[in-house]
Amino acid sequence: MRATLVSIPTDTQPLDGVFYEPASGAIAGAVLLFHGNTMNFYVGAPRFLPPRLTQIGFACLAFNRRGHDILGIRDSRAAEGAAFQTTREAIADNRTAAEWLVARGFPHPVVVGHSNGGLLAVRHAADHSATPALVLARIWSPAPARPDSWRATASTRSPRRREGWSPPAVAVSSCSCRAGGTSPAPPAFSTC
Repeated sequence: MRATLVSIPTDTQPLDGVFYEPASGAIAGAVLLFHGNTMNFYVGAPRFLPPRLTQIGFACLAFNRRGHDILGIRDSRAAEGAAFQTTREAIADNRTAAEWLVARGFPHPVVVGHSNGGLLAVRHAADHSATPALVLARIWSPAPARPDSWRATASTRSPRRREGWSPPAVAVSSCSCRAGGTSPAPPAFSTC
């Protein structure tokens, strides 16, 4: 796998990320990875999926929207991050990242969204009808249904707190069904 740091210009802060390519062989297509709210490209799904996806022939773009992390600064004391990003900016950032892929020969990437990135991925796929597959990933379950049981399980719920935890192996399913038709899912992806 080849990994290249990228910085994609926007009208304000750039979208920093990594473009992953298979080490050899034909490229089957591209995957655009949308991180969850207050997350970034270097943790969670945007970190553990590219090595596996490049093994099966997909190039991947994992990038930070302007709303990555909760709060940060760059070369000044001007604050940025999820505390300030609007939904309009998030949608624009995803569109800008997709256009970056188009400029590199990948006009219709598979879209993977984790958590709030999944919500944004649905919007992106709705706006881009040629999206071949949409994958919505929720890596961890929500709090228990009974609020009184939450405290009893909180110390074991976080995967970082469990001994021996590692990110799950990739088990991707996609639903490419849309009103008005369907589009085929790429190889190695199952459809609903």
